[in-house]
Amino acid sequence: MTKRKTTFAEAFGELEAIARWFERDAVDIEEGLEKFERGMALAKELRQRLTDAEVRIQKIEERFAPPESPDRADCDPTTTEPPSF
Repeated sequence: MTKRKTTFAEAFGELEAIARWFERDAVDIEEGLEKFERGMALAKELRQRLTDAEVRIQKIEERFAPPESPDRADCDPTTTEPPSF
């Protein structure tokens, strides 16, 4: 049987639960070390998922960006000066 991959929301929720656990008054050191290690693994996984999402968004934006017109290639939309010919 294959283990299903957790969703971003599930992983983030687990990380939040670990953080709340550490906010308690009495924390067992051994359990704390295990939770800390799990929390670090979750944080790494979530960072990677966000990076992957950023890359995917950039690719989508590039795919749907209007083609650049050759006669407007020198035109910078952030300036008010006309293009130099």
